[in-house]
Amino acid sequence: MSQAFGTKAETLFLLRERGFSVPPLQYFTAEVWAANPDAVLDRIQSHFPQGALAVRSSARCEDGEEASQAGAFQSVLHVPATDREHLTRAVETVIASFNSGGCGQDQVLIQPMIERVHMSGVVMTRVLDDGSPYYVVNYDDTSGRTDTVTGGAGISKTVYIYKGAKPEDFDSPRLWAVLELARRLERTFADVPDAEVPLDIEFAVDDALNVHLLQVRRICTVSRWKARVATAVSRRIRFVEDFVSSAMRPRPGLFGNKTLFGVMPDWNPAEIIGVAPRPLAMSLYRDLITRRTWSKARESMGYRPLPAADLMISLAGRPYIDVRASFNSFLPAGLNDAVCGALVGAWLQRLESHPEFHDKVEFDVVHTVMDLDFDATFDERYPGLLPSGAREAYKNALRALTCAALSFEQRPGGLRAALAEIEILRARQTGPAFEQLAADAPLARQTPFELVAHLATLLEDCRTLGALPFAVAARHAFLAEAVLRSAVRRGALGSDRLDEFKRGIRTVSGELSDDFRQVCSGKLEQSRFLARYGHLRPGTYDILTPCYARLSGLFDGSGPPPVDDSPASPFALSKKENNALRVLLQENLLPESPARLLDYAATAIAGREYAKFVFTRHLSAILEVLAVWGAGIGLSRAQMALLSVDEVLSTLYAPLAVDNRRHFLNRIREGQQLHDLTRSFQLAQLIRSTRDVYVAAQPRSEPNFITAKSLSAPVRLLDNAGGPLPDPQALVGRIACIESADPGYDWIFTRGIAGLITRFGGSNSHMAIRCAEYGLPAAIGCGGTLFDKITLAERCLLDCAAKVVRPL
Repeated sequence: MSQAFGTKAETLFLLRERGFSVPPLQYFTAEVWAANPDAVLDRIQSHFPQGALAVRSSARCEDGEEASQAGAFQSVLHVPATDREHLTRAVETVIASFNSGGCGQDQVLIQPMIERVHMSGVVMTRVLDDGSPYYVVNYDDTSGRTDTVTGGAGISKTVYIYKGAKPEDFDSPRLWAVLELARRLERTFADVPDAEVPLDIEFAVDDALNVHLLQVRRICTVSRWKARVATAVSRRIRFVEDFVSSAMRPRPGLFGNKTLFGVMPDWNPAEIIGVAPRPLAMSLYRDLITRRTWSKARESMGYRPLPAADLMISLAGRPYIDVRASFNSFLPAGLNDAVCGALVGAWLQRLESHPEFHDKVEFDVVHTVMDLDFDATFDERYPGLLPSGAREAYKNALRALTCAALSFEQRPGGLRAALAEIEILRARQTGPAFEQLAADAPLARQTPFELVAHLATLLEDCRTLGALPFAVAARHAFLAEAVLRSAVRRGALGSDRLDEFKRGIRTVSGELSDDFRQVCSGKLEQSRFLARYGHLRPGTYDILTPCYARLSGLFDGSGPPPVDDSPASPFALSKKENNALRVLLQENLLPESPARLLDYAATAIAGREYAKFVFTRHLSAILEVLAVWGAGIGLSRAQMALLSVDEVLSTLYAPLAVDNRRHFLNRIREGQQLHDLTRSFQLAQLIRSTRDVYVAAQPRSEPNFITAKSLSAPVRLLDNAGGPLPDPQALVGRIACIESADPGYDWIFTRGIAGLITRFGGSNSHMAIRCAEYGLPAAIGCGGTLFDKITLAERCLLDCAAKVVRPL
């Protein structure tokens, strides 16, 4: 027999009668209270003579099938049962929160507070947005309170649990107990067997593992859910588990008995293309970066050559980094197999034990360079891992790699050679494909076959003369950053001095901001600005996001607030800093001088940004060629986004069985189905075993804080989907919040923002560099849970010195 819904209080009363662990309760209407409050108080105090009480709303309009009114009315907690005056005020506060004093039949619910709370929160029996078949548990296990999640008063954790999860998929008895409560309630409210009623359940778990039910109501967004989404996910999830299980096994040519999969550990796909990219963006990223370019770049610098191993894999359309492959690529060339196996195994184990490092592996897990405190950090992380001879061999190999990088020589894998190759690519950026960035005509006269042939040439140049040297320059920037951070840890530089050094580095992005101000002040023509920067687009690999040359609103309004244009004093080491750095370099047998080290670091950081700038111009032209090719056979950009680049290139090598449009419309339908499924899948950001396919905990990432500034300001969420820019004044003085941001989002620095917060991003990402350059306070890579809390708030505290970011 199914349970019918009444008001909050009525439903809880009946569930308590059915044996659910509902705290004892009393409830009454506003009308009864108005008639005789003393009699009501007598009844309450007779049932609850002592302890603390919760006084909550139970209005008739709450918890309905079409609207929940969640949080619309007041609750008062921790009211002393013996304090009649306090109890009276609490009841009247709740009644006053009903609309216009409420209807006389609106109710007030009284219950004792639960003691010794170890965990509390809310569980949804489906994903609220689209009805995907997951239990979504949002909980707090640190505060001992029952209202942190529902009241938004703290930082909570989130876990997605697939509906078919089994006990062996759990390592938390508390979560399993919560899941059992949810499943029992589903059976109770089902109209007929297997006729699921999606539920929103509030709970608290005490120290004896008792799960107390505080509220249950229907989820009221069912009418907006996608049809058959649960079936689609359920059909696919077993294949995802099988793939993960197979990929976790030992792999020929790679050290490590297992692997991990993460969205951020290396080349950060979550930041660059998103956690649920469309097929075209993902295929371009694979073709240009993660298929082979990534490892070739490292091999050229002295790291271990790898077999043909993709860095990025796809789980139901979601991009993940194969961490074992990544870690193998950080082994210096020439180490013996025993040392390589020990190192990779230890690195994998450390990340598995510390998932919060998933976006900081190159600074907190792996030694990729001979930095200035190698011995201390290696001993702290991996005590006794290597015998003395093997450890010395590892240090010597790292040192040789580091000396080669710092030498600044014109050699394969060197920084100067990489920047010279980028100039070769820049010289080739002429012709119709690049003119197309600002106009619609140049490519339109070419046939579809000619366009694809042109596309193949652009891709090859972009891969070999753009992505490869960019990857080398990016690795040099990471090496420089690691050495400078170690100098701070050893006390040779203060963190504020390192920030000052970075602010003094002149990058192409800084030039963009200066030129933008020149346009706004009338000193530079828009056409000249767009000729240089027009290829940038918010969403570098996304054909749906317009490049700057086609982006509406780029120059609207009066422009950004004035800035201090006085030239900054050149950064110079003090005598004490110079001596301290020199001692550390000599101590670690690194021959370069402090001045040479800073010159290398500045060139690497600026060079990486410049290489990315030039490389993305080619990539942007590739996207425009694809758009024109699609238009030629009647396909929109939205449809093109659902194809892979390999599908388009295949028309060069074999005729199709049907006409182009029919063939590709079929492929587009398949791409749309895959993308819909991708968005509905919920997977952990770091997958450590097949259990994480079914129980996906979202880690509370430690943000990467930039500067030591502190402020509180209103927040403004920016849409990653591109389109028109917000009003120029909409961001002034606000903290901009965006899921991820690549160079195409540099326009936000022209809008007078007070700070920046991102969901994804590493400590050495593009936006981290840009914020350091501007001295702009930022929290880069906050993770999903914290980011969502902040974007739902009106204001945010961003205290970079104290490493605190929280909604206000």
